Amino acid sequence: MPVHIIENENPEIPAWGSIAVEVFFLSEWDKSHPDPSEFPVDRRQRLLRQFLALGYEGRLPYQPGNSSPTPTEAQIDEILRPIRPEALRNCAHNTGAEVGCWLRLCYTNDEGHKALWSANEIAEWVTYGGAVLDDEGLFSGLDLAAALELFPERVTDERVNLGLREESLREAVDAENYPSEENPLERYAFYQADCVVTHIFVEDEVAVNGGGLLHVFLDDCGNVVRQWRVEDGSEDNYDGAWHERLWKEAIRDDCGEIGPAYHEGGSRGPPYTLGSPGAVR
Repeated sequence: MPVHIIENENPEIPAWGSIAVEVFFLSEWDKSHPDPSEFPVDRRQRLLRQFLALGYEGRLPYQPGNSSPTPTEAQIDEILRPIRPEALRNCAHNTGAEVGCWLRLCYTNDEGHKALWSANEIAEWVTYGGAVLDDEGLFSGLDLAAALELFPERVTDERVNLGLREESLREAVDAENYPSEENPLERYAFYQADCVVTHIFVEDEVAVNGGGLLHVFLDDCGNVVRQWRVEDGSEDNYDGAWHERLWKEAIRDDCGEIGPAYHEGGSRGPPYTLGSPGAVR
């Protein structure tokens, strides 16, 4: 099953240089780097990681606009086209968090895969308009972070309510006498929920062997905020659940596993300094 958008055989093809990640690449590609012998493939990987790590505020200067320069044919061929296959580029441009996304990372159990996809056709975890990232040549052997480098728009195209996120963190930090000694991170559940910008259903080795599809919720840097396994009969028609923000209630009820970035000492974990960029320490 190739990379595709469900029931959309003619996705819009964006003009070269009209996507934020391409604006960023054109801006940064020729800048000097401490390693003058850096190969182009390594430079592309480094820039993709930097683009994700910028977060919502850091990426604002690279949003396409009327003043965005049109790349030359040489820039398209040498800088933009090698970033990723065009099927992924077109798919990323035509989907967002309002529809689902299925990412297949494990290709060692075809029967398990078929069973999961059959279950999806009934449960509609990912349905009309959703992105299906299923390509062994592209995704086999990758982890989620590496896969996001090929499909950053799943994260980077989503807006962030910075005021809401800052206020949620402030309220958590100000709650000095929180009753839970068992899980100190529980006090930040509302803040974590307000950091989520998108979600992905991940078909990994555990999933194809009957352990349940992994449902991952990500922040604006691509960090895992929370994740849990989908049980049979749960989370049906998830596009509707996403719009109704039911996932926020689940996170606020402390469901699932907290991502590494939100643990003590993580890039978005405590201790926090209020008022710092992005409401993180």
